[in-house]
Amino acid sequence: MSNSGKFFNVANLTIGVLGLLAAVGGAGIAIVQGWPPLLFGKDARFSCQNQPDTQRGSEVWTVMYRHDKGQQPWLKMVTTLGGDYTPLKRCEEISERLNGYRKDGLIRLAYRDDPKTPNQYVICAKTKLSGEGCPLLVTLKPGSETEAYNAMRDMTENLLNGTGVYQNSEGKLASSKFSPSSPEIDLTPFLAEEDLIAGSNSAK
Repeated sequence: MSNSGKFFNVANLTIGVLGLLAAVGGAGIAIVQGWPPLLFGKDARFSCQNQPDTQRGSEVWTVMYRHDKGQQPWLKMVTTLGGDYTPLKRCEEISERLNGYRKDGLIRLAYRDDPKTPNQYVICAKTKLSGEGCPLLVTLKPGSETEAYNAMRDMTENLLNGTGVYQNSEGKLASSKFSPSSPEIDLTPFLAEEDLIAGSNSAK
């Protein structure tokens, strides 16, 4: 075989391999772009997705909860959240904390003042193992207790307005009450069976 023939075969082989890699890469990109951005893996209960926000007329990073019946939007990254984090970074941080708290038996969301910072409130997560304590979930911008209530109401809108409501194992509609006189959100109606029993004996 002449040198020109060898060169032709090598060139064709190289082009073929590059074409295959490009096709696979292109398919991979298409598949990735088609996936919702689940940032903590498909097995994580809590993850982040960019969700439509009809009130604001745009999309907002939202903490999603994976229930046995599918995914539900839980917590929106609203502008009343404190710190210098981007909405995505804040969503990641909250999702990571909630994935930890659910192992301790996540039961309620509430807000409380921050003893370390005057005139500042935090949204916290109560668990079966936390007792009277309420571990930090996210810090709010400085403001009054009324502003803290409004921030939590806006952030948890998906749980409060019915989009997070589902039928429980008894077939009854589950809901969550939240008001200035009762500033806690009971999460147990929204939890998967696995998470309802978490933290009962030991964190697993």
